[in-house]
Amino acid sequence: MLHDNIKYYRKKLGLTQVELAEKLNVSQSTITSWENGNRRPDLDFLPVLAQIFGISVDELLGRESVSEQENIDTDTIRERYRRDPAYRLLFDAAENAKPEHLKAAAAMLKSLEGTENAD
Repeated sequence: MLHDNIKYYRKKLGLTQVELAEKLNVSQSTITSWENGNRRPDLDFLPVLAQIFGISVDELLGRESVSEQENIDTDTIRERYRRDPAYRLLFDAAENAKPEHLKAAAAMLKSLEGTENAD
């Protein structure tokens, strides 16, 4: 499981084994050994790998309770984006927005929660 996750998240980020090895100051053969399951990374590498991949150590280790829920949410969002032009508009606009504009938009949307039934 760990070896599969290392390979999965490395590829997801578009990193080669050499690039990941350089970030960790290890050899490419070390990364290959980890990904093949022949060796496991020392415990000290787990938080570093998780940080590089932008995930928790739990997710890196394959504890799916956290990532399973995130995948469901991601699938729901992806489907809404595909089908609903309003969602597409929001996501496309947010992609290039400044952080302060995102914060203001989030506050506005939050203030609208529950008002749809108020009419």
